[in-house]
Amino acid sequence: MVLAMTPEQLSQTLVKSEGLAYNPIAVKFVSSLSELPEGLKKFGTSSEASGPKSFLCAMWGDCLRGAGPFYTTREHQLCGGGAIAAGFGSLLPIEVAEKFMIGDGKLFGSMDALRCSMESSLPFQDGEFEAQIVGPLAAMNDDTLRPDVVLIVCKPYQGQHIMRAYGFDSGELLHGIAGGSTCEMVSSYVIKTGKPTFTLGDTGGNAGLSLEPDEILLAFPYDKLEIAVNNLPRICRTSTMHRHNIIHEH
Repeated sequence: MVLAMTPEQLSQTLVKSEGLAYNPIAVKFVSSLSELPEGLKKFGTSSEASGPKSFLCAMWGDCLRGAGPFYTTREHQLCGGGAIAAGFGSLLPIEVAEKFMIGDGKLFGSMDALRCSMESSLPFQDGEFEAQIVGPLAAMNDDTLRPDVVLIVCKPYQGQHIMRAYGFDSGELLHGIAGGSTCEMVSSYVIKTGKPTFTLGDTGGNAGLSLEPDEILLAFPYDKLEIAVNNLPRICRTSTMHRHNIIHEH
């Protein structure tokens, strides 16, 4: 699909129209390191740390606050969920995760629940991708930095506007996703379904992104984002309930 708006124009229109606190960010999945654009910086090059590592969600959070574009690989990942979400493959056997993921006060009540959650996000194959490029949407392009997924942090009412704008002409209802890891729910799930979604996230992912309690995350296939952006001026933004004499029960 050829887009009429550039990534920068899409970003600026979204922010201006909805008053977003953060500029949208973009994610590009890269099958081979040989496909990386020349001159693109590697994660951690701005740090003096040896062997820099972080969480994928925290990297996304850095980009929400202006970092990037940069690329990251398996060697930079501290979290197995993030490595799986990026398509790099698991950092350790799933059975090893039991001691810190399974049980009361942890993420799942059983190994079966963990496996079900992971399968429901339609995960990539281990090693399907060797790198991920991430950065502000406005800093990407439709050539070497063409995104696959766009992530938008917003308040629920802003998300309602954006999602309604997407379905304004088609009437398509959009489904959210919840119950798993933030990074996994907005990565392979969006790529494989080809549909936008939204999530309440999870404790770890929302902490890595540094989200406020009243913020949610929207995820759009890049090629579908312009549908919503073009329709933002066309949607209804006010209720007509005030015109009616509504009786309230006490």
